[in-house]
Amino acid sequence: MRSREFFVRMKPALKFAFLLTIPALLAQTPASFEVASVRPDRSGSLNTQINLMEGGRLSITNASLKTLIRNAYGLQAFQFDGGPGWLDTDMYDIEAKTGRAEKITEAQLPALLQTLLADRFHLKVHWESREAAVYALLIDKGGLKMKASSSDEVPSGDTGRGVNRMHIKGVALPVSFLAQNLGNRLGRIVIDKTGLTGKYDFAIEWDPQSDAESTGPSLFTVLKEQLGLRLETQKGHMDVLVVDSAEKASDN
Repeated sequence: MRSREFFVRMKPALKFAFLLTIPALLAQTPASFEVASVRPDRSGSLNTQINLMEGGRLSITNASLKTLIRNAYGLQAFQFDGGPGWLDTDMYDIEAKTGRAEKITEAQLPALLQTLLADRFHLKVHWESREAAVYALLIDKGGLKMKASSSDEVPSGDTGRGVNRMHIKGVALPVSFLAQNLGNRLGRIVIDKTGLTGKYDFAIEWDPQSDAESTGPSLFTVLKEQLGLRLETQKGHMDVLVVDSAEKASDN
């Protein structure tokens, strides 16, 4: 299976990859797209883009059904189970519009995607709560070293990897952004138990290797030494979305 990062482009200040969360106020969300075109993507590209544009338009390029489901339900990769074998290999381009003048927000997109997936892919899913080892993100005994952001800073973030390096950077972002992206990198749920409610600036870079070829500090080391945080393994539960069935979308 091919692994891809997926990006949601909204306003210039927010240029980071993330998983969207389901909104608390669904009443403000359009019930469904007025029109939607779903076509197979045969470009062979390794890049996936999800763009929210003016006029209530959504443009998705080169996305697998798995990527679409993760965005629709706010999933990390390890919170997903089941589904047909083509879920992560068949790629699609989608053009859709709500019929409204206003731009789709990141809070509105999940519900719209859920309806689209049910209509066009006949997607059926259910949730399960499974016992799992989780990480608790805590303030280290040495005290917090992470810098609180100033009120005039524009929120922005970035995650990525290079040769023997991974990084997470944030400006004026909540600790929840850090926790979620740590979970993505570690393949395990990270629960924010710091009690921190403000916005913070942080930038960490580490070597993801844990063998003799490692050339830099580990993630656990940089969290402690640079941010004053630590990860503690605990027993917990994880919500998993199970795909019961799905069909390939018709070409239109």
